[in-house]
Amino acid sequence: MEKSAILHQSDSKFSFPVSATKAVVRLRTKRGDDIKSVVVLWNTSHRFWKKQLRLPLEVKYRDDLFDWYVGELDNGVPGYSYLFEITDGDGVVWYYNESGFDTVLRVEHAFEDNFTVVFPNKLDTVVPNKQFEGRVFYQIFPERFARASAKQNVSYIDMDWNTDKPDNMHFAGGDLVGIREKLPYLKDLGIGAVYMTPIHQSVSAHKYDIDDYFSVDKMFGSIDDLKELVQAAHALDIKIVMDLVFNHSSYYNALFQDVVKLGKKSKYYDWYFVNGDKPNKTKLNYNTFADVWMMPKLNTNNPEVQDYLCRVGEFYLRECKVDGYRLDVAFDVSHDFWRLFKRRCRAVNPDVFVIGEDWQNSESFLGNDQWDSVMNYAFKYACERFFVEQRYDAKGFCDYLNSALMRYKDGTNMMMLNLVDSHDTPRFFEQVNRNKSLMLLTIAALMFYPGNPMIYYGDEIFMDGKMDPFNRKCMRWNSKEFVGAEHAVVKDLLCLRQQEALRCGSTRIFEWNGLAIIQRNTADASWTLALNHNGKDVELESAPFYSYNCTDKVLHNDGFAIFCK
Repeated sequence: MEKSAILHQSDSKFSFPVSATKAVVRLRTKRGDDIKSVVVLWNTSHRFWKKQLRLPLEVKYRDDLFDWYVGELDNGVPGYSYLFEITDGDGVVWYYNESGFDTVLRVEHAFEDNFTVVFPNKLDTVVPNKQFEGRVFYQIFPERFARASAKQNVSYIDMDWNTDKPDNMHFAGGDLVGIREKLPYLKDLGIGAVYMTPIHQSVSAHKYDIDDYFSVDKMFGSIDDLKELVQAAHALDIKIVMDLVFNHSSYYNALFQDVVKLGKKSKYYDWYFVNGDKPNKTKLNYNTFADVWMMPKLNTNNPEVQDYLCRVGEFYLRECKVDGYRLDVAFDVSHDFWRLFKRRCRAVNPDVFVIGEDWQNSESFLGNDQWDSVMNYAFKYACERFFVEQRYDAKGFCDYLNSALMRYKDGTNMMMLNLVDSHDTPRFFEQVNRNKSLMLLTIAALMFYPGNPMIYYGDEIFMDGKMDPFNRKCMRWNSKEFVGAEHAVVKDLLCLRQQEALRCGSTRIFEWNGLAIIQRNTADASWTLALNHNGKDVELESAPFYSYNCTDKVLHNDGFAIFCK
């Protein structure tokens, strides 16, 4: 038994409450280690020294290096004391606690030695947001999604809707009314939430350089158009999430322009990071996003900036009734600010849903006090390495997905915004060389993985496009794919996603006979997805409930099968 690989920590992703009385514990061990059994010895904190309850644990997740034993403690009274009884391959019993390993159970030292789950505070207990749990997200780039059928403001349009060469400084005329008119389409597709990239006043098509945080860009409409969009979406049980850009503003924002004109005499000088008396875009003597002169970085450590940005968040929740925010470049903004922002927004809407942008492990931001969710690029990385790069086989794919789940607490995993492409990446259909079979396998995996799956507009009709700006083409409403057989499969998968087990069931991910298996379970049902990307046919044990590229019980390469029981 490899002791150095064994790890558990109180009050962490290894140990956390999930309700007023129930807690989850995880124990990490070396993968395939010579261990006969793992048992949690536990009880309510003040009872442990009198009686130790026993809970055998099973390996629930397995990644490239580790096995993860998982179990739930629930004694009806919150607050637990516990340790692990580990029997190694030689039959030696080890007791593992805060003090390390021992072959003697020292109950009299439980207070100083044992792991603990303390009395849970509701605000510290990470549970899924029931308003969003299991919903399928649809990301919209407003300038390129849909144009109002009776659009009035057309003077600025200088780009053909169907061009294959879009750019970020020309405009095709998409707007908020256009999105509202397409809500029935989204509802029919199976969409439960819309995430829109920024809609504030800006000189660009992408709007990530914001001139005015309290206005809607005139190209897109007005505040009233936003209110009507939200109202119409809510009538169809579709949530609306806005994109907020607090890491930086636009060079042309009135706040920064005041600094450009007045330098250190400006009351907004300390709202940015300027090296010298005045900003100089030629010398770039001010901090920016990615060295882009048009995007000066805001000083979110400044209390005045914090208050201003919190008022932005409060405004759209209160006045327009939006349901949440996606936060751009959120990893570069302080934890202190996000804690304040979450408190202020929650005071307006207790169910507000906050999604951060972070491309790596986001554990320090996630929980109830900062973000509820993150754009889960880890899922995209797994799919790229399996379906695009051939870097992973089925085992590697499953191992990585399990490892990603073990980064976070269960409640966080159920809220992740899982994606394979976005406005910041090449379209995944492009990455798989426009192979519809691989795109369908990817969408199937997306629908089965725990959290909130996100479709980037046009994925459902296999839109292509390399990196920005080509991933931002206008939605092809005249596409023949809408009546294609593969589009019907996409719709079937999104419909299947409405099953309770796929929305909020427990998860098992493993490799079997060269197939990647994702299984979702509730007390009443079990749904299993088998993905074949191993280059050969695989004989199944039974006929599937639903399948693609499968004949009877033979699952062909680049096909999937779904089972239900």
